[in-house]
Order: sequence, then C-alpha cells, then structure tokens
Amino acid sequence: MNMKVVSSHQRLKLRIEDFFDVSEERKQARALIDALAERSHAWIFGGMIRDIGLFGRGGFTSDIDLVIDLSREELINALNRHNIECFSVNKLGGIRFHYMSLDFDIWSINDTWAFKNRIVEFKDTYSLLNTTLMSWDSILYDVKKKHLISPDNYLHDLHHRRLELVLQKTPNEVGSVIKILRTIYNKRVQILGPQLTDFLLQALHEHSFDQLRQYEYGSYRSSSFSVEDLRRLKEDLCHFRTGFDIKIRI
Repeated sequence: MNMKVVSSHQRLKLRIEDFFDVSEERKQARALIDALAERSHAWIFGGMIRDIGLFGRGGFTSDIDLVIDLSREELINALNRHNIECFSVNKLGGIRFHYMSLDFDIWSINDTWAFKNRIVEFKDTYSLLNTTLMSWDSILYDVKKKHLISPDNYLHDLHHRRLELVLQKTPNEVGSVIKILRTIYNKRVQILGPQLTDFLLQALHEHSFDQLRQYEYGSYRSSSFSVEDLRRLKEDLCHFRTGFDIKIRI
C-alpha cells in the first residue's frame, strides 16, 4: 500500500471525517458513535487514526477502537438502547461488536488496563495518551469536539517513520512484541526510539522466532516477518547506543 502520510492535524481530522462520509453504512456507524458520546465523552484512538494518517482513508481495514467516559454497565445499557445486543466482553474488559460492516472495540475509561491497574494515573484526557503500547497509537479524536489530541511530535515521528515505546508494562508481553513487529514490517518503520530498542533487544533475546511466529499466526492468521527479518533486526539492534535512536533495515 502506498504511503500517504498526512501533513497536518487539520488534514488528518478531515481524513477521519471523510472515512465516515463515503457510504450510508459508515454514516450510520458515525451516528452511533455520536449517540454514544452524547451523554458523555468519547474518543477514537489507536490504529484507525494511525493508518488513516499513514495511508489515507482507504488504508484502514481493522476495528475501530473507542474509549468512553461511562461505566461498563452504562455502556452496555447505551448499546442496548440502540438495539445492539450481540456483543462480547474480552478478558481485559473491552466490549466488541459488529455494526454496519465495521468492527468496534469500546472501552469504559474505568476499564482501561493501565488505569485499572494503577500503572498510569488518570488526571485528564491527556492521560490516555500514556496508556498505549506504541507512540503511533498515542493519538485521540474527540468525538464531541471533533478535534485531535496528541503529543507535539506525533506527526513529525509519523513522517520520519520513527516509532517509540510508550508503556512498557503489559498484560501480555509476547502479544505486545508481535504488535510491535507487525507495526515495524507492515507500516514500514525506519527508526526506533531508544526505549523501544531496549525493549526489543531484551524481548528478542527471550523469545525465539518459532515462538513468535506461532503466536502471530495463532492470533492473526498471517505472518509479517521471516527468520531473516528478525536476524537482520537483531543485528541492527546490536548497534544500539543508550539514549539514541537507531535506523533499521526492513
């Protein structure tokens, strides 16, 4: 897929809005999101914004992640009011359902893993930016206010294909390593920040290629990296100097 890295927050906001305007189904999906946010606050975060920012509105094909300032019970009641009764609750408390050809994962802000386990202190909306695994996911679209919230260097890093670790603590380290590797190889990362480099050095020492490949295929039914890819990545990581970015070969 061709890279179409967005040039500004304003253009990224327009891409997100255009995504929901291309079909009647997506307009109805946006109407549902607006309705859920009507009595509270809701934010789209993570992969949708990242992929639309990198590849344009056609570059996003996964599920829409939302976090909402309602309790899980209030959220379920709100979904029921909109005739959404077929959903599942994952082991971390997220609510997953299919609506208008789109998959949704919605989280009560109280069920956000990093807040719930007191790894990140919730102070305000900006605290959500500190709960993601990777920097490219550390961006929010405020549904009510229709504006983006991100670190100041977000678009700079996106343009330079620089990826950094945000939150190292995780309920599933192997799953986190796979998410990072899939981002590196599927999203064409070129530069790793020092915290991410240090994390990968340790993780790739502890987990074998066969273990990682088996986990990835079991979770995604696809493979994004080869044994040669990981060998080359390990070579690049070995040139790491504490506190400095490194350029990688992909």
